[in-house]
Amino acid sequence: MSHIVLCVDDDKTVLNALRTLLTNTLPEGCRVEVAESGPECIEVCQALEAEGLMPLMVISDFIMPQMRGDELLVRLHARYPSMIKVMLTGQADFAGVRRVINEASLYRFIDKPFKNADMVLTVKTAIEFKQTECDLRDEITHLKSRITELEGQT
Repeated sequence: MSHIVLCVDDDKTVLNALRTLLTNTLPEGCRVEVAESGPECIEVCQALEAEGLMPLMVISDFIMPQMRGDELLVRLHARYPSMIKVMLTGQADFAGVRRVINEASLYRFIDKPFKNADMVLTVKTAIEFKQTECDLRDEITHLKSRITELEGQT
């Protein structure tokens, strides 16, 4: 399972802070990608998909030019429903947040300025959640195979 975290924000200072924080604190094998806009984020996702990869999670600002964060997360959810979506902002309106909760299965909302420990815990917990989900899916597949095998012996 690839552990790619994609951070989207039109503020380069925030992007650099997220990239540095996550690169220095996430487990080995995790990769941090960044995009400065919604359209660029979609391009990054498409490029990763062409490589057979997909971000595990996206952390997106809410207020951005070209495409707001709620629109971006709804679009990403339509294409990548299992991607974990986190909204990061200091200026979200309730309708936008509600939209992402209802239409994009928002995992978490984090206020700006974010606390480093909170951000790291959020990302690490999401990675652990996805790894557990993948392990359980594999175990279920194995058990179904074993049941079919045992039923064939009777």
